[in-house]
Parts: sequence; C-alpha cells; structure tokens
Amino acid sequence: MKIQVLAEREQKIQTEVKEIRKVFYCDLCNKQYKLAVEFEAHLSSYDHNHRKRFKEMREMHGTSSRDDRQKREQQRQEREMAKFAQMADAHKQQQEQKQRQQDQQQQDEESGSVSVPTAPGTTTALANQDQRKALKFGFSSKGGTSKNTTGSAAKKPKVAVASVFGHDSDEEQ
Repeated sequence: MKIQVLAEREQKIQTEVKEIRKVFYCDLCNKQYKLAVEFEAHLSSYDHNHRKRFKEMREMHGTSSRDDRQKREQQRQEREMAKFAQMADAHKQQQEQKQRQQDQQQQDEESGSVSVPTAPGTTTALANQDQRKALKFGFSSKGGTSKNTTGSAAKKPKVAVASVFGHDSDEEQ
C-alpha cells in the first residue's frame, strides 16, 4: 500500500514538473528549457527573434502572394485556352478553304472548264506564282514580263522585279 502511495505521489510530482516546464518551452523554435534564465536568454537570442520575424513576414505576405499566384495561374490558363481556340479556328478555316478548293476543282473537272479560284488568299498565291516565273536569281525571265510597252492591253500587268545586280541589265533589252 505504501509503495502505491509513493508511486502516485512521484507521478503527481512529475506531471507538476512537466506543467512547470511547459512554461519554459518555446513553441516557435520547438525547444525546451529547464531554467527560467535559459529560457529568457533564448527569447532574446538572434535565432528566436529571426524565426519570429520570418513567421510574421510569412503571415503578412503569405496570403496575398498565394492569391496573386492563383490569379496569375488562372490568367495564364485563360490565355492558353484562348490561343488553343484561335489555333482551332484557324485550322478549321484552313480545312474549309481546302475543301472549297477541292470542290471547285472537282466542279471544274466535271464541267471541263478552268476557272480561277476566288477563295481569299488564293489571289496572293497566284501573284506569287507569277512573280516566281518572272524572277530567276534577280533577273527577269524572257518568258515573263518584259520592259516593252508596245503591247496590247490584254497582257499581264508588270511585276516589280528586284535585282541584286541593279537595273542596268533589264533596261538594255
């Protein structure tokens, strides 16, 4: 019986000591001190104050930076979705244009006549082909446009030819 009483008393003393020691525990640094002098020295130390300032800074700026980060991420995703939508629209338009050209070619083959496609962008492609025929390494082709102006009005319009070697060779024809 006496042993039990002594054991209970020791247990009570240990719990009271733990309660007293809790006063000397730093939650911020997760450190336990035995004496009040040690604990006060810790509270005035650089390490403790640095952690304290860092925690305060994180609390002040943490929520706003997270919100800003979420907003930026959402804006980035919206921009990406807009780009994908534009790319999809452009691809769809190209497919429709190709389909129209193929349909036009089939109609031309069936009717036996050759017509110039009227889809947008094809006129620039035809002009580029005419210009390629006229250009050969900076010189105008004899079969292409000529500098003679004594022709009929039904001839092709002149295409500006940029020559690397100058315009002297074109004017001597």
